[in-house]
Amino acid sequence: MMTPLERLASSRRSFLALAGAGSGAVALSACAGGGGGDDSSSGGDAADGGGDKSDDNPFGVKSGSSVDVVIFDGGYGDDYAKDAGKAFEKLHSDITPKVSSTVNIQPELQPRFVGGNPPDLFDNSGAQSMNVSALINQGELADLQPLLDVKGVDGTAIKDTLLPGSTDPGTYSGKFLAMNYVYTVYALWFSKKQFDEKGWSAPKTWDDMMSLGEEIKKTKAYPFSYGGQNASSYYMELALTMAIKEGGDEVRKKLDSLDAKAFEQDAVVKAYAALEDAVKAKFFAPGGEGIKHTQAQTDWVTGKSVLYPSGSWIENEQRGVTPKDYEMTAAPAPTLSSGGKMPYEAIHGTAGEPFVVPSKGKNTAGGMEFLRVMLSKEQATNFTTLTGSPTVVKDAAPSDEDASTALQATLKMISDAGENAFTFNLIDWYNLGPDTVTQWTEFLSGRVGADELREKQQKMIDKVREDDSVEKFDVK
Repeated sequence: MMTPLERLASSRRSFLALAGAGSGAVALSACAGGGGGDDSSSGGDAADGGGDKSDDNPFGVKSGSSVDVVIFDGGYGDDYAKDAGKAFEKLHSDITPKVSSTVNIQPELQPRFVGGNPPDLFDNSGAQSMNVSALINQGELADLQPLLDVKGVDGTAIKDTLLPGSTDPGTYSGKFLAMNYVYTVYALWFSKKQFDEKGWSAPKTWDDMMSLGEEIKKTKAYPFSYGGQNASSYYMELALTMAIKEGGDEVRKKLDSLDAKAFEQDAVVKAYAALEDAVKAKFFAPGGEGIKHTQAQTDWVTGKSVLYPSGSWIENEQRGVTPKDYEMTAAPAPTLSSGGKMPYEAIHGTAGEPFVVPSKGKNTAGGMEFLRVMLSKEQATNFTTLTGSPTVVKDAAPSDEDASTALQATLKMISDAGENAFTFNLIDWYNLGPDTVTQWTEFLSGRVGADELREKQQKMIDKVREDDSVEKFDVK
């Protein structure tokens, strides 16, 4: 069973981690001779459909054409895409969008690529996503920079409507090839109702966290639960987030660069020591090493523990077991001190759910136009209303009256953070998830200390850095 964090990492890794590796290029070698459609779809300008251009049709999608869109029918469903199709038809009554969905992206689409008839746009997500590294190597993906440069449906250049960092995960070697649509915020999650009843406040510093933890223990609950079988690394995310907020962007760069002293940085040392204090204080519910994230999260929402570090997918993931009066909410990760280089409001946020336009689709301009419609405030708001998850479009969300407490908290964190949003990629890029789970389970169960944990994690990235067979990525 994959956690949402693993699925997010997998979708990003399918886009990046094997790019340039010889083995990755083989999988779709037959695609090189594929192709079809008009001149704009096979070697020409993928953003020029050959029709009349206007503000409502900046890519010149031809009248009478159709647009083939394939959606991954996973946790977000496909209703949002069907609604976007209706909006597309309203804007272009003479162009027909054809929206289909599947959970089997790779098994269903690879034969289409090999046969030279890929869709015009698809959502490359899920456990069976396409190996996009092979698509990149074979030139099968259209450059989406023209999408960012045109005016959106709302009249503003699309690049000016997106949250900070939204295009980073989909940019490969300086070329923008995937539009990640969903924005994930990582935070500390808890029950607003419980905090209000107890008179507790979200901890802003780690000292606050330790004080709150002692208050929580008095209620016979634990501050934290963890799923040691597959999700203890959620606490690594918390630790590295606090380290980056303490030491600034240089900390992130050294981690992503696999620096020989990445885990010896002062801010990282402090963050790991802080979590060790929590372990020694018995803040973690016992038995976590033997359960998965699903049980740990059920323990959390049913009262065994009080706080849980996770991404903003957590509300939807827990929808079936969270008490109706729980009032799920969240706050940013606390700072390690009051003198950190980033404010308390800073967040770890990143874009996921990559949409790509095959360069040899029959209507590549139509694929871009469908994305342009999806990136309108109306459609982005609709997505969030349907799924409870924000998109990469700024200020696109339902009103507070229509939003859950969890969504309200997520949107507030995004707004409060402003430009102080960041992400780190070393786990995703180099598929370090399995090792980090093992290491953090040992740590949270008290079998190893913070210093030994850091040493193990440093050796882990040293091994990757020194392995010439592993493709390394530029860090900005």
